[in-house]
Formats: sequence, structure tokens, C-alpha cells
Amino acid sequence: MKRVKRYWYKKKWVALFFTMGLLLSFCGKDPVFEQGDYLYEHDDFSKVDDINGILIHWADTMDISDEQKTVVRNLVANLVRVEGGSFQMGAQRTNPQADNYDTEARDNENPVHEVTLSNYYIGKFEITQREWRTIMGDELDWPEQYGRGDDFPAYNVSRTDALRFMEKLSAMTRLPFRLPTEAQWEFAARGGNRSLHLCYSGSNDVDEVAWHKENANGTLHPVGGKLPNELGLHDMSGSLWEWCLDTYGPYPSTLQTNPVANSGSQFVLRGGAWTYFPTYCRVTCRDSFSGNDASVSVGFRVAMEHHP
Repeated sequence: MKRVKRYWYKKKWVALFFTMGLLLSFCGKDPVFEQGDYLYEHDDFSKVDDINGILIHWADTMDISDEQKTVVRNLVANLVRVEGGSFQMGAQRTNPQADNYDTEARDNENPVHEVTLSNYYIGKFEITQREWRTIMGDELDWPEQYGRGDDFPAYNVSRTDALRFMEKLSAMTRLPFRLPTEAQWEFAARGGNRSLHLCYSGSNDVDEVAWHKENANGTLHPVGGKLPNELGLHDMSGSLWEWCLDTYGPYPSTLQTNPVANSGSQFVLRGGAWTYFPTYCRVTCRDSFSGNDASVSVGFRVAMEHHP
């Protein structure tokens, strides 16, 4: 992370303190202002928040409300840093002695192959309706019968919608938000380098960690209501299918490093949903969907490359 010095100030003293800062900089000393939330980086003052070790550079060309800033700060505070590493991605049901044997594995989950990932961040929760409404300034189709409220996940989100959200969030913060790649999603769902090699994200008991067809009672539930996985991530199993960055296609059989598939017409969904049976909540289960289509079973969470 770049070394950044924090200065607090009152607006009526800006000119005076800036002049003092220039004078003191020649003496190798740091001026200290009384209040405010600006940071001095190199030769410029810019409006910045340091949240969770991540610097939010608020865009001065956008009219960002206090409510939007509150929501964005909370979203950034809930980013989980995932240490990179290598893992065996996918599952297979033909050889009990081989890696990732699972009697419920489907054909599209193999071949099992090694993937190496760099560090990255991923959201602790799925994007909520409050986050969507506050950042985007509108609402999607969220019928009361399926779950409506600030802490409910945003559903009926097409991949195109999710990309619009990322674009606006990135413009607000000057941070490189995007969807997680499929490999990043699975590695995080497994618990990353802390993985206990569980069937679902955080447990071998699906009811501990997932809302699914057999326990959701015909509706969505607020995010974070089930136990987290080894990384502290919630609802990676169940709740909503989540969009990934990749296009959908068969797995390669060779070693991959930071892979992103981009050659298909359908896009990857991961995690299962409240309208699907528990087998779809397994950490290796994958599905596909048209990027322009939306469903009451589909939402998303944010990701971001490691931000030094």
C-alpha cells in the first residue's frame, strides 16, 4: 500500500494550513490539521477514506451522497482478503482414490484440475437490496412474496445489471471492483488456504450454511443468517446463484494460473439457490445463464484484485 499521510482540517483554514504544510515539508515535518477527512498523497490533496486497509478515492466529478458513502464504506469494510494459493478445482465421481471424489458430482464439474490464484478480495455477503438501491438509485423487481428489505439479497439481477453496478461503484471509489472469476469463487467458497475440504461452503451439513429448497419455506432470507465458512464468508452455498466473470464451458485438464474463460455465449453461475435442492449448494456445483436474463434465484457479490 502506498504510504499516505492523513491531515485533518477546517475548510476556512485550508489556504493557511496548505501554506504551513508547504513550509513544514521543507523542514521534513508533517502538518497536523484539526478535522476533516482528506489525505495528502504525493503533491495532491484528495478526498480519501482508509477502510479495511483499502483506500477509497472518492470521485470529485460525481455527486455522491452521504448515504451512498455510508453504504460504500460498509461494503468495503466487508471485503475479505483471500490469500492466493493452489487448489484442485472441480469434482469427480469415478475414482474414490483420486482428488475431489464426490458421488454427486456432475459431468460439468470435471476434469479436476490444479489452479493457482493470486491474492484478491471478495465480498463477505451477497449485494443487498439496500446497497443496490442506494448506489444505483433505483430498484429491481423484488416482490414481497420472495423477500423484500434492506438486508435481503438483491435478486432478479442480470449479469448486465451486475456489471452496471460494478461500473458505478468503481467510478465512485476509483477501485477496480468486478465479479469474481469462477476459480476465485470456488477457492473462496472452499475456505481458501484455510479449507477444511467440506462439501458445502463452511460445513458438511447443508442446513448450517445454506438456504435451499427444503428449508427456505418458499422465500429468500436476509444475508448472513447462516454460519460463515472458514474465511468468514456467508451464503456462498444457497441463498442465490451468483454471477461469475467467466463465460461457461468445459474445464481444461491442465494447470491454470488466474484463469478467466471468455469464449462462450453463456455465463457461469455458482452456489445454488433457495429454489434448488441441496446438491446444487455444493462448492463445486456450476450452472450457466444468459447474461441478459434475470431470475428470482440469481444475485451476485463483489470482488476486487488485491489492492496494494
